[in-house]
Amino acid sequence: MADDGQLTSFMLTCEDVLSRARTSGSLETALRAFLGWIPDIPLRFDELPDGSAALPDLAVFKNCTPKVTKRLARDGHIHQHRFAVLPSRKKARWLLPLTNRTLALDGFELYKPFSTGARMMKTLVLLVRATGWSGWVQDEVLIASRSLLPIERLVSDVTGENQFIFTLSLGTPGAFQKLTVQVMRPDGVILGYLKMPLTEAAGQRLSNEAEFLTKLSRFPQMRSHVPRLLFGGLWNGRNILFESPLEGALGPTRLTDLHNEFLARLRDCCPIVLPGQIVVHQTAQRWESVARRMGMNWEGLGREALRIAGKELHGVPVPCGLHHGDFAPWNLREHRGGLLAFDWESATCEKPYLWDQFHFLVQTECLLKVAPETRNDAAIRSQNRSLFLLYLLNSTAHLIEESAEQLAIDYREAQMLRYISGVSGAVTN
Repeated sequence: MADDGQLTSFMLTCEDVLSRARTSGSLETALRAFLGWIPDIPLRFDELPDGSAALPDLAVFKNCTPKVTKRLARDGHIHQHRFAVLPSRKKARWLLPLTNRTLALDGFELYKPFSTGARMMKTLVLLVRATGWSGWVQDEVLIASRSLLPIERLVSDVTGENQFIFTLSLGTPGAFQKLTVQVMRPDGVILGYLKMPLTEAAGQRLSNEAEFLTKLSRFPQMRSHVPRLLFGGLWNGRNILFESPLEGALGPTRLTDLHNEFLARLRDCCPIVLPGQIVVHQTAQRWESVARRMGMNWEGLGREALRIAGKELHGVPVPCGLHHGDFAPWNLREHRGGLLAFDWESATCEKPYLWDQFHFLVQTECLLKVAPETRNDAAIRSQNRSLFLLYLLNSTAHLIEESAEQLAIDYREAQMLRYISGVSGAVTN
């Protein structure tokens, strides 16, 4: 058992790391999604009604004392899910399961952080959880029902199992926010991941991901490298997605032969060659949808990038194909000598195959501070300057729609300035 000083340090570390995370601030919205968007359910009771008042078949409580759980059980609410809310109810980001068992990962498998502080926080959560000490939990939520929840019935129909433990991640706030639910058996084995939209736009993305997972399953070279679609479609009026877990460790943060082999497999699925003018035109249309919101500097950079690309790619064939859309280490796993990829929400067809490679380089440099000079990646960008400039425009438009952090947008602006003034090069086939 940890001493009081260590436990106090743990709480302060968690609060510091999580307070700097982008939190959703909408626990009730996430709970309603988890419960199937059933209308008119009273959520988050502060205390039990008096003994004569009837309880609804499904109720959610902030107060999770033994008195509450015993009263609920006596009343027939035998299906109970108790969660620790991190970092707090007002700034909820995760709901971790609180059970009588000590699970090896305590439901935190869906969170694989890269930053030192976030890794420390996760390690401390797991270590303190393993001690059996419950004092680390500041906020709780208890869901109690007389019958199986709609989500339990869905998962049971798909998997054949009948007992589940859930972990909830509320995702990144914005137009595409979604709730991700890690579904486990009582022994901690992960059965899959449910994604539920918290906005209409997020629902469209989940529909897109389901379509792409179905498409990728038709190609033998990709089946073992992507999640298996267990369910995709409308559920209680919303587009949701249920996919199998992917095994393996975090993918490398530097571009390796594993990444090139994976992208080659993807490229061979639906290869197509487009005239350079078409690629420039499509990118220009995408950029124009956000350009007016970017300010004078960005408008000027966009015009110049499109002018350069239009000139250098005129009459040049551009190899294109399926495009992951967020090819980055946090969406990749390394397993048995190969690379696996998930989160295909932003996947598209007929995009330059180099764009996934560019995205990996830019994201690791910008967000993980991987030094570009330590990798042999300068040539691929300088030799394909026009395609890189078009990627930067397309990627920036994507970030604007997601209300992404300014850091990522500023980094792309710096790259635009650098490569607009750089030397031109031919497209690598």
